Amino acid sequence: MRTLTHKGITWHDDPSPTEKEIWNLHHRYGFHELDIEDCLSEHERPKVEEYDEYLFLVFHIPYKSPQSGRILKEEINIFLGQDYIITLHEGKIPTLEKLWKDLGDAPEKREEFLQHGTGYFLYELMHLLFQQGFPLVDSITRELRRLEDELFESEEEVDILRSILTLKRNIITMRSILLPQRTIVASLEHKNRKFVSEDLALYYDDIRDSIERQWSLLETAKEVIEALQSTHESWLSHKTNQVIRILTVFSVTMLPLSVLTGLYGMNVDLPIQSHPLAFEIVLAAMGLIIVSMLAYFARRKWL
Repeated sequence: MRTLTHKGITWHDDPSPTEKEIWNLHHRYGFHELDIEDCLSEHERPKVEEYDEYLFLVFHIPYKSPQSGRILKEEINIFLGQDYIITLHEGKIPTLEKLWKDLGDAPEKREEFLQHGTGYFLYELMHLLFQQGFPLVDSITRELRRLEDELFESEEEVDILRSILTLKRNIITMRSILLPQRTIVASLEHKNRKFVSEDLALYYDDIRDSIERQWSLLETAKEVIEALQSTHESWLSHKTNQVIRILTVFSVTMLPLSVLTGLYGMNVDLPIQSHPLAFEIVLAAMGLIIVSMLAYFARRKWL
C-alpha cells in the first residue's frame, strides 16, 4: 500500500490489496468487520455506510476494455475519516494513477486537493473518476452515427448486426453501472457533516449532475440503437423477401418447362414427335412460355 501525506491528511491507495493488508486496516483503524468482508468479496453492490468515525463507500466506474472493446466496471472501496482516505481497488486505474503522480510531483497540486479536508478530496476524486464516463458516452454516440450511415449505405448485413448488438450491450452495461451511482452520490449530500460539510453539498450535486447528463445521453442512445436494430431487421426482411420473390419467379417459370420436357421424355407417341423439326418446335414453345410468364409477372409488377 502506498501512502501520501499533506498537512495531516493521508491518502492510502492500494491497487492490488491482499487479504492480510485489508485486515491490517481493520486492526489499525477499527473498521467494521462487515466492511472488511465487502472489500474482500469479488462483487459488491454500490453503497454508502455511515459510522461515527468514518464513511465506507463502494461505487463502480465504467471503462472500456482495449482488447474486446466492451464496457466493463471497476469497483472502488473507500474508507473516509477526518484525517485519512483509503482507496482499494483491483488493478491500476489510469485516472487514479495520474492523480497519484500529479500529487506526488507537484506540491501545489497537493495543496489544491488536500488542504480543504478529506470530504473535499473525496469530491475531487469522484469528480475525476466519473468525468471519464463522458468520453465513453461520446464514443457510443460516434458509433451510433457510423452505424446509421452504414446501415443505409452498406450491403454488409452481418457485420452491421454484430456492431449493433455490441453497441447495444455497451449501452446496457453503461446504464447498469450509472444507475446505482446516482443514488450513492445523492446520499453523500446528506451524510455526517463531520466528513461532508454543508458547503460541499453543492460540489457533490455537481457530480450528480454529471452522472445525470451521462444518463440522459444514454437514454437517447438506447432509443436510437433500438430504432436502428428495428430498422435493420426490417431491411433484412425486405432483402429476404426480394430474394424469395426472385427464386419463386424462377421456380414458377421452370415448372411448365419441366412438365413439357418430362412429357416428351416419355416412351410414348406424342404430337409432332415424328416431325423433322420437333426439337426446334419444342424449344420455341418453351421460349414462348418463358416470355409469356415473364411478361405476365412484369405486368403484375412482381418483378
